[in-house]
Amino acid sequence: MKHKHVIYLLFLLSVNIAFAQKEKFQVNGAARAYLFSNELDIDQAIDTTTAKKANYGHTLLDLGFSIYPNSNTEVISVFRIRNELGGFWGGGTSFNVRQLSLKGVAGNIVKYELGDIDLKLTPYTLFNSIEEGVVNESDIFAVRRDIVYYDMFYNRDNTWRMQGAKIDFGLNFTKAIKTIDFRGFITRQRPTDGILVPERLYGGGAINIIQSKNLQIGFNSINLFDLTRTIADSIKFSNSVHTTTLNYKKEVSDNLELGLKSEAGISYSNYKNYNDVFVPEKNDDWFYDAAITSNFKKQNITVNLGYKDVGADFTAPGAQTKRINFSRSPGLFQQFTNDFVPRPLSYLDFYNGNSDNSFRITEQLMAYNVAYANTNPYGDATPNRRGVYLESVREDSTKFRRSFINAAMLSESLGTGTINKKNFLVVRGGTDLFVNDFFNWKKDLKINLGVQYESTNRKGEQFETIALNSTFLDAGLAIEMVEDFRFLIGFKYWAAKGNEFIIIRDKFNTVLDFRPVEINFVEYIYAAGFKYNFSQKNALTIQYEMYSIKHAANLGINYGINNFNILYSLNF
Repeated sequence: MKHKHVIYLLFLLSVNIAFAQKEKFQVNGAARAYLFSNELDIDQAIDTTTAKKANYGHTLLDLGFSIYPNSNTEVISVFRIRNELGGFWGGGTSFNVRQLSLKGVAGNIVKYELGDIDLKLTPYTLFNSIEEGVVNESDIFAVRRDIVYYDMFYNRDNTWRMQGAKIDFGLNFTKAIKTIDFRGFITRQRPTDGILVPERLYGGGAINIIQSKNLQIGFNSINLFDLTRTIADSIKFSNSVHTTTLNYKKEVSDNLELGLKSEAGISYSNYKNYNDVFVPEKNDDWFYDAAITSNFKKQNITVNLGYKDVGADFTAPGAQTKRINFSRSPGLFQQFTNDFVPRPLSYLDFYNGNSDNSFRITEQLMAYNVAYANTNPYGDATPNRRGVYLESVREDSTKFRRSFINAAMLSESLGTGTINKKNFLVVRGGTDLFVNDFFNWKKDLKINLGVQYESTNRKGEQFETIALNSTFLDAGLAIEMVEDFRFLIGFKYWAAKGNEFIIIRDKFNTVLDFRPVEINFVEYIYAAGFKYNFSQKNALTIQYEMYSIKHAANLGINYGINNFNILYSLNF
């Protein structure tokens, strides 16, 4: 089979060379060589059996072709060849198709895409929210996270990679309305197994009415549904989310622009032919989110002050699916101690890619760690939340290239397990400071700083009170020693202390029980390394990381993981 793969690739190359003679194709891609060595640091008194070291490495090539059969059509194909280091003469080598897409324009009006497509609508319909612990991340830590994002198609613009078809087209007008844009898509989320699991599709679209540069109104509809008759006597789940957006802005002076940004909508979920006593016949709820916006043009500062109310049963799988699956074991050192205890997923694991990441949306609310994110664990669409929030960003100042602060004071809209409601507070801020700008140095000296504080509280009787606080810090330094050569250091700190009640849900998102937990730990990551840029698309990074987690007595197992890694990356 490996020989067939090679012959197939050579055939494609020969075909594309023929196209190249007519200037009808482009070649692009990416390559990397990645080696790392991990060492588990744990007290020998409690662990004498676990292998303490794990070495790994791979090289891969993503070879992409863009073929242009005509002026209105583009075919995109990306082939991945991956070789696990240590396998000789083809051992450990895999060959697969990473992407296959067809793009075009029909009648010079309708844009279409088929195959692998990237989709995003609004934070309450279809949106791939950033995972926990990304607050103005330092350069040295961004190196490894970028690898995870690249492999999982987690683009910085919060899109989901899916397989299906989408279209876009617009209508222009001369009076009253400037433009109406239409978007629609349909994707296949799950094939049937022919026995118990029906086929599942996910589709929807949006209509955006642009009245002028000051006023836009949008209508969004998203539908996740099982196809009946794909299996006999099939169960059927369906979820629909319909929302309306409004964006209005007006210049009130040369320096100030005020506006209103809002979204409101409703979700419907239906369950049919389920043989389960806990299944709800249907489930629906609503939400609204409105903010006053202000833009100070001369200072490059934007400030949004808003209020939101998301119902306890609001269900939007495309916006609530998490990137990190906290119910799964980490990919490294899965068990440790002499009792072979499963190692819980730590911040280190989902930072460096040793966690199970989502590649398709799910209708079930996924597990999360209350110590890492408790206010909005499912992004803006987190159900059972209401309250005020503030967002402020300053861009492109002389010395502080980007600074931001976000805060939210929320509460439950419906008590969970008690009539008393939880109250949440989260504050996030960060800045990129270029010290060289203060002293007119030619070489860059950049300081990254990101901070997050979160608290959860609930009053009442002793058995229902909650008090949980967590603090996260990300600090880094990038020093340009000589041209294209940088020394990087970074530090991450996460501390959480208090108690909470973990919500236990069934597969229908119905609350079944609450599990009390006591939390008291501190996590550290220290990192140092070098990065040399051969060009803007070609770099070599060498770094060393030390991680440790320490719990209060009897609340967890203390351990550390040290990592040395070398990454060579090339884009072309």
